[in-house]
Amino acid sequence: MKKLLAVGLFTALIINCLTAQVDLNPKRFAFDPQLTYDAAIKSPAQFLGYEPGTRFTVYDQVVDYCATLGDASPKVIYHEYGETYEHRPLVNLIITSEANMARLEEIRQLHIKAAEGTLTATEKEAWLQLPVIVTMSFNIHGNEASSTEAAMQIAYRLAAAQDGDTKDLLDHGIYNLFVCINPDGRDRYVYWYNSMRRNITGVEPADMEHYEPWPGGRTNHYWFDVNRDWVWGVHPEARGLTEEYQRWMGQVHVDYHEQGYNSNYFTVPGTTPRNKFLPDRYEAWADTFGRANVKAFDAHKINYFTRDAFDFFYPGYGSSYPSVMGSIGMLCEQGGIGAGIAITTDDDYVLIFKQRVWDHYTTALATMGRSVANRVALRQYSLNAWDPANNKSPEKYYFLRDDQGKGYLHDVLAILMRQNIRVDRLTQPVTVPAAISYRDGKAGKAVFDAGTYVVRADQPRYLMIATILDRQMEIEDSVMYDMATWSMPLAYNLDAYTCRQMLSLKSEPVTTLPALPSGMTGAANAYAYLIDWDQRYAPTALALLWEKGYQVRSSQEPFSDGTTTYPQEHWLY
Repeated sequence: MKKLLAVGLFTALIINCLTAQVDLNPKRFAFDPQLTYDAAIKSPAQFLGYEPGTRFTVYDQVVDYCATLGDASPKVIYHEYGETYEHRPLVNLIITSEANMARLEEIRQLHIKAAEGTLTATEKEAWLQLPVIVTMSFNIHGNEASSTEAAMQIAYRLAAAQDGDTKDLLDHGIYNLFVCINPDGRDRYVYWYNSMRRNITGVEPADMEHYEPWPGGRTNHYWFDVNRDWVWGVHPEARGLTEEYQRWMGQVHVDYHEQGYNSNYFTVPGTTPRNKFLPDRYEAWADTFGRANVKAFDAHKINYFTRDAFDFFYPGYGSSYPSVMGSIGMLCEQGGIGAGIAITTDDDYVLIFKQRVWDHYTTALATMGRSVANRVALRQYSLNAWDPANNKSPEKYYFLRDDQGKGYLHDVLAILMRQNIRVDRLTQPVTVPAAISYRDGKAGKAVFDAGTYVVRADQPRYLMIATILDRQMEIEDSVMYDMATWSMPLAYNLDAYTCRQMLSLKSEPVTTLPALPSGMTGAANAYAYLIDWDQRYAPTALALLWEKGYQVRSSQEPFSDGTTTYPQEHWLY
């Protein structure tokens, strides 16, 4: 009996030790408790019933808190800019001082005029003195969950804190927080983790709660990585996001992520290759903001790294898309994927969720402070980045021949118009003596008929135009994080050309997408129906035919109906 009692006491002692050794809410990572806050506005902890960083918050509670904050504070606008496949609202918060709120639409409209290059000289001087616009995107990868928790705490600090520093941030800045870009993926991860979490916090990497099952929460409902979709807008998360982003066109943007839990915090500048079309001052500004984050971390003895691992070449990231829209686009990567609430890293450090949330909170406030301190210079940077006189690409025009209703050109035009890129259509033919073909890169004489689509480089979105339309971009390094090439005319198999000389063109702006042709030709008394596989929506048609039970055959060699010879890659039913 004594032996059993001794074993029981020893076991209880071990359990108590294991439970006590992990403090999930240490004072070291408190969210500025020394400040005075508006008592009428609930903090995330008061609203949720637990401190952010001690649990994972399901998305509907995040939305409820953001909506409550919008109702409680005149400094906050709660806005829904879209909906996911699983019908979760996509939410952003606009936060600024009450004085700025009173003229918010006036500020926004003037800002859009600047982005469109239509400011008068008098308006320009007034525009340079406006508050700086800072946008931040959180949780685009659903299982990188710390940033959404941080977003709630950041919003509360701006809305409720009564100190002079926060007042200065609000007086001289407008903050657009995209609270969670991928809520479907986030909830997929959070529900799984909350169901797997041990009562006694598991810090051992081999614990089940650190092994998220496939497909994981990184991607959206269709398992698509939304952080590759900013330009193309295949999915509603990206389409809504970029539409809302372009309503504000901020000077500064930060995209918040997580990486493997054994990594320290990453902050800009990144590594090569870089988009060489960006303004020369981009690198210096990235360094300025990186140093602000580093200073904040040094004060609290937090480890970090910079100038390594992450490049900013591909334009479909949340860090690089804003950059080709005239912003200082940046990335922050917190170590934490797979860490759960707490985990022991390779160097025997217990990384807790609260620190991950606190780290993002800290860099966000450092970025806001540095933005406000440099607001006039940052506005001037954007103004220069929207001025086509500063274009580094040699291309003056991009000619896109009609693809006769195959549908790929239709997709390209839709993407360009979603990015507010002006597209024209020739009303008269033009002969170009040295048109450069996308196929082989060679220059030669080309005639473009009326109806050919033209994108001119001399417009405010020239950075985006050059980045996604140029046939080849300069790459300064052979090692890169992700995609190396994506030239849109080649990706969509268009008959396209560029021109490096100024031309006199007769054209008209395209304001609506052309209708896609549909229906059958020569369908009377048909023996079979023939569909060209080169059409953009042929796979969709095939899927519908199968769904209806039709037997479909594919040609394996060219054939003729007596009038027309068809190549292979057709199918008939």
